[in-house]
Amino acid sequence: MPVTLYYNPQSRAQLARWLLEELGIPYTIAPVEYDDGSMRTPGFLAISPLGKIPAIVDDGKSVSEQVAVALYLADRYKSPNDLAPAIDHSQRGDYLRWMVFTANVEAAMTQKFADFQMNPRQAGWGSYDLVVDVLKKRIAQADPWLLGARFTAVDVVLGGGLNYAVKFGGFPALPEFTPYLERLTTRPAFARAAVAGG
Repeated sequence: MPVTLYYNPQSRAQLARWLLEELGIPYTIAPVEYDDGSMRTPGFLAISPLGKIPAIVDDGKSVSEQVAVALYLADRYKSPNDLAPAIDHSQRGDYLRWMVFTANVEAAMTQKFADFQMNPRQAGWGSYDLVVDVLKKRIAQADPWLLGARFTAVDVVLGGGLNYAVKFGGFPALPEFTPYLERLTTRPAFARAAVAGG
């Protein structure tokens, strides 16, 4: 039975679609709109308590929140394409660290777009400048991917999130980012998801 992805092309669900394309597994799209109230119905809130996408249903189980969806899919579907280090693999800790780091990217972008300041000791992400600096140093080491030769779900989630941040002016288009983002956006699965996404 295919995975069902609740989806709007103008959302973070685009990254979940890209991940599904990278995994090479069957999936179906359940389109949702922002303005018709469909994401506030009891049925959808049972799938995604915040009424947000991406959200998936797989074999009767629902998963929501972008990072949770990615971790679930990459751990569950190892064939035809394995995009997650095993739980006992030496790269598993690094994989999880940078996957969850995505929350800092979101917080830093929110800080920039809302133009507010916080004491860096009180903000979980530190500061916008700190997040950009940490990412700049880490992305500069991608060879060619975040975990080296192996492309993983963290490239989709963190790399894809960075791509959108740069594209929409949330993060600067630094020379350390450009080669990595070019490698990401020329992947065939990225192109398939973008074309299918409208």
